[in-house]
Amino acid sequence: MGNRIRIPLVRSLIAAAAGTLALILFGASPAAAHYVYEEAFTYRSNDLCVFQRSEVSHGDGNGYARVDVDSSTVLGTPSGSYPCAWPLERPAGYISAKIETYVWLGSYWYLCDETGWVYNDTTSTELAIQARMIGQPICGPGYYATNGVGYVWNNNWFGGAVWSGAHYLPDYSFSAMEAPTEVPRPGDTVGVVDGSGDPVVDAEGKPVTVTIGAPPTTGPGTGGGAGTTVVAADGTVVVEAATHLASESLLTR
Repeated sequence: MGNRIRIPLVRSLIAAAAGTLALILFGASPAAAHYVYEEAFTYRSNDLCVFQRSEVSHGDGNGYARVDVDSSTVLGTPSGSYPCAWPLERPAGYISAKIETYVWLGSYWYLCDETGWVYNDTTSTELAIQARMIGQPICGPGYYATNGVGYVWNNNWFGGAVWSGAHYLPDYSFSAMEAPTEVPRPGDTVGVVDGSGDPVVDAEGKPVTVTIGAPPTTGPGTGGGAGTTVVAADGTVVVEAATHLASESLLTR
């Protein structure tokens, strides 16, 4: 990954230098754009700030997800200190990202598919990953959302998750059905669906649940898939990560 901060983060850092930055920043794209995103600081301290962006769109028609994670720290100047205003380089393996894709089943969000953890492969200030659904949406037609999970290592994992907002798939035009407004939060528990779009239950018939946005269970750069480095449509370098049904990895959680 290159040591470059994307435009949304630059705008946020300028606002921080002016003293007008709120603790959490959100910016959703209009629905008519056929992609939906949110962006926010998920962690802020004097030593480390973690800024994330999560996107869901129709991509090639059947679904696209992207997560961006940026690391920054305080900028010290003769006129004062400005939090989150200086890019903070992290060694290889110190920035982690994961895509969790959720599907709306009428009354609740369920975890549909996910990537493994992906880590920066060189010293960098950022990591961006993307994933595409091949063929029809993996858990059937409906509203989907990307929960972008991102953490930066600083003697522990710091960060969190950003919810993209909802997009109807596989349609290129939006469904007449009203988009869900419910937004799960990091730490919430949700159900899991299989490839047929049915909730997964255990041997006793009880719904299987997972925790949203949990950090890696190991230290820097261990246990993750490398993916393939590609150039995204906007010209940035991202890692194309493979996804799998979340139900397939339940036994390894």
